[in-house]
Amino acid sequence: MVTRHTRGKITWVDLESPSHEELDSVMREFNIDERIEEEIIAPTPYPIVISFPKYQYLILHFPTTDPAGGTRTQEVDFIVGKHFIITARYEIIETLHNLHRVFEAEELLGLPHATAHADELLERLMRRMYGAIREEMEHAARVLDRIETDMFAGKERDTVHGISDVGRVLLRFQTTLARHQEPLAQFLQGLTAPAFFGKKFSEHAAHIEGEREHVADLVRSYRAAATELRATNDSLLNASQNEIVKRLTVVAFLVTPMTVLSSLFNMNFRALPFQEDPHAFWIIVVLGLLVSLTAFVFFKSRKWL
Repeated sequence: MVTRHTRGKITWVDLESPSHEELDSVMREFNIDERIEEEIIAPTPYPIVISFPKYQYLILHFPTTDPAGGTRTQEVDFIVGKHFIITARYEIIETLHNLHRVFEAEELLGLPHATAHADELLERLMRRMYGAIREEMEHAARVLDRIETDMFAGKERDTVHGISDVGRVLLRFQTTLARHQEPLAQFLQGLTAPAFFGKKFSEHAAHIEGEREHVADLVRSYRAAATELRATNDSLLNASQNEIVKRLTVVAFLVTPMTVLSSLFNMNFRALPFQEDPHAFWIIVVLGLLVSLTAFVFFKSRKWL
């Protein structure tokens, strides 16, 4: 599918899962090198930037959460010339769809073109793509807040998987965004050349780079928070387990006197105390209870219980 918007002399063409004919038609219209067409057709594992005399080519992967769990990356190819921008992708990206709807509404209402230059349109596109990641991070922050509440409400065992899931997502986001830094900087630097937008683009480039850095900082900070929550949760789990072990040990120690006394009086000797006494059983029980009670009072005095 090909979606096209024209603002003055600027054209934005968005290719969503284009057919070979659609892709070939757009490439010939804007005189794009055949090698770019081959790159667009095949998925690329890492970001790439290639400079051409009349346009700059950039491939970026934007991380997003997967509804089924975990994360995935969405590849977007950017071809930017002085009077056109081409974006290509092979999956639905809600951010770009929303921008299309905004453009359509502006065109329908006849509003003044706020984005009448390619450099301004590029900044708008990039800010929206990184803004979508910021929204993902806000969701991750809410999840971390909920995990923290549950953790200190005595549900530290239930939060183990939640912390691991969030940590995995944040790690994937951080890794993907770290790969943006060098190719994006090279791409923006190339667009400041006189053949493209010149030095006036420096301000737009700074805004785009600032948006990327801001999102990367958010990911790093939330990942640090997730790591701290994991450490705190582990401490709470260890404390809980130690408390259980302590209580089991105390119970075992309190029962030990009864076990020892019963073993002693079960020996096959003639001279055992209370052997002929009709109340021997109750005497032994009372002795065992007295010893256990003494141990219990001792533990209490030492604040072991």
